[in-house]
Amino acid sequence: MPMSTTPPRRPSTLAAAPVAAKVTIRPIVATTRAATAQQDGQIVTSVSVAFLLMVLVVASMSVRGSMRTSTSVAAVTGTLATVHARQSTFRLLNQRFATWRELEARGMRLPVDQAVVQSNASASHWFVSLRDSATGVICDKTGELFDEGPNDHRPICREPGR
Repeated sequence: MPMSTTPPRRPSTLAAAPVAAKVTIRPIVATTRAATAQQDGQIVTSVSVAFLLMVLVVASMSVRGSMRTSTSVAAVTGTLATVHARQSTFRLLNQRFATWRELEARGMRLPVDQAVVQSNASASHWFVSLRDSATGVICDKTGELFDEGPNDHRPICREPGR
């Protein structure tokens, strides 16, 4: 029998392996892609929710600050209306406007959270500047000899830092 140099043919297991590998790799790759897409979606959703919560927190703090400032302005404006009434009465009795110390001597008291920043008075004008200690709001008001009411010269209010 002649001897051949080629080995006998055996069924190749190598040829079947790539086919099996292709079949098993595709579902894994598809599953991995789906899992990655799902994770990406969760990350995007989480970041979006976190951003929305931050916006809501900042907006609520801004609204709360505005409400506190509005309340302070209203309180100081009310006090300034009282000062105007006291100044009008003092003017009728004394033919001049009162200094802040004279108003205090006659019973004018500020609420606990308000303080006089500056004041002066003459025979024909008066000025007072009040600060609300809770918010730092400062309101100024002047009065003149011919004022008919407390709204002739409206208070000018400003927030700290403005």
